Order: sequence, then C-alpha cells, then structure tokens
Amino acid sequence: MAGFGDCIAALDDAVMDSLSDGTATYLSRTGQVLAEGVPVIVEKDVERFSEGGAVDRVRTHEVQKRYLQPFDRQGAFAMDGKTWHIDGIERDDGHMITLYVVP
Repeated sequence: MAGFGDCIAALDDAVMDSLSDGTATYLSRTGQVLAEGVPVIVEKDVERFSEGGAVDRVRTHEVQKRYLQPFDRQGAFAMDGKTWHIDGIERDDGHMITLYVVP
C-alpha cells in the first residue's frame, strides 16, 4: 500500500504530464548538471512586486522539488537553448516549487 507521500508524488506526476511546457536540465551555480529531463511548467508575464513597490513582469518555472536535490538557490535551468537563472522563490508547498527565473 502506498503512503501519503507516494500518493502526492503520483498526483504531481499526473499534473506535470498534462501541464508541463517541456523539460529542462537543472544546473548548479557552477554549471554542473544536477538533473536532466526535469518537467517544467512555464508562466510568462507573472507580476512580481519589487521592494520599492514597482511591478515587474517576470517568468516562473514550476517544478517538482524532488528533482532539485540538492537544491541550489543560485542554480539555473537550461531549456530550449537558453539558460534561466533562479532569481527567487515565488511559492513552495513542499512538493512543488515555483521559482522566479531570469535569462
């Protein structure tokens, strides 16, 4: 019998299978490959408020946290011939994490 964590992982897999915008290679801050074939949900033009209160339009990548081990807050994703560097965390529910990324 599968445990609760296994059920959540299966649900996350099903969500990613239907909603992902492709896969990426997850890189460390030094460019070392940490994981390949990571399913990613890409959102463009997400509103992000700066410390001064200004609104920026940014890109986010949502991925399953289990693919990001070890997690490097200064890592990057190589996807579609471009490298997207992690610029912050938008949200983290413990299983899925949404990251602000910049070119």
